[in-house]
Amino acid sequence: MKAVHFTHTLVDEIPEELQTGILYVSRDRDVAGHLCACGCGKEVITPLSPTDWSLTLTRQGATLDPSIGNWAFPCKSHYFISSGNVIWAKDMSNKTIAKGRQLSRMQKQSYYDNLNNPASAIKDVEHKAQPPKQQQGYLQRLATWWKNFLSR
Repeated sequence: MKAVHFTHTLVDEIPEELQTGILYVSRDRDVAGHLCACGCGKEVITPLSPTDWSLTLTRQGATLDPSIGNWAFPCKSHYFISSGNVIWAKDMSNKTIAKGRQLSRMQKQSYYDNLNNPASAIKDVEHKAQPPKQQQGYLQRLATWWKNFLSR
C-alpha cells in the first residue's frame, strides 16, 4: 500500500519490522527508517548528519531533507517527506542519478576536508558571517538547488 503520510515515532533503535506510514527516528543513532512510500515493502534507512539527511520534527510532522531517491530499488521511487506528507518527485535518468551521486560525494569530501583543515573552516565561517539573504521558501530553495544541480 502506498504511503501518503508518515507519522513519526522516536525509538532507541530502528525496529526489525517496520510498519507502513511510520517514520522511525533514532536520535541516539542519528538515523531514520521507514518502508518505501511506493508500497514495495523495501526498508529505507536515512543517516542523519551534516552530509546526509537533515530531520525537522514539528507538530505537523517530520521533514527529511533532501529527497528520498531509492535508485537501488526496483521501484526507483523518488519523493520528499515534508511535514509528514509524501510529495512525489519526478523520475530521474541514470545520467542524472550518477551526477547527483557524484555531487553528493564531492560535498561530503569538501565537508570532511574542512573539518580537517582549520584555515579553510575559518574562511567558511567568515563567509557565513555575511548578512543573510532574504529567507526563501522550501519550494524556492528546492527549485534553486535543482537548477544548480542540472547546470553542473
